[in-house]
Amino acid sequence: MELIVVIFIISIMLVFAIPEFSQRILRDDTETTLNWIVFNVSKLKKEAGYQGKDIFMCISPDTNTISIRVNSPDPESSESKVISEFLLPEDVTLDGVEFNMPGQKTDNASCIQFYKKRYSDHAIIHISDNHGETFSCLIQPFLHKVKIYEKYIQFE
Repeated sequence: MELIVVIFIISIMLVFAIPEFSQRILRDDTETTLNWIVFNVSKLKKEAGYQGKDIFMCISPDTNTISIRVNSPDPESSESKVISEFLLPEDVTLDGVEFNMPGQKTDNASCIQFYKKRYSDHAIIHISDNHGETFSCLIQPFLHKVKIYEKYIQFE
């Protein structure tokens, strides 16, 4: 009789625990990409201050990569050093980056600058997945937290 009660209690606990467990283990590629962006934006603002150097997050929609560079955003510059590069999964697409500054580049190799005084450019990174969902990551200059919108947003 005691064994039946124990099995019953364990089965009730599993009914509530398994859905939460599967959500944490089986993440989709879009969530992984968004988490990577959020983590690295916060990290780069701090790291630029610690190192006393400007750091660049370069968005390349044509190669579907995001690279982190030190000193110069220009990949052909001898001063440019790639710290890391993130190749987005096949079902996630970089749709580009938008800046809230007149004259800022928005072409295929746009770079968001993280300044040594621990702030960044005001920018939005746009990504989409193969399910037709669009996400916008709003990067605020003086905030370490990235705001994620489940739609395409623009600066006014």
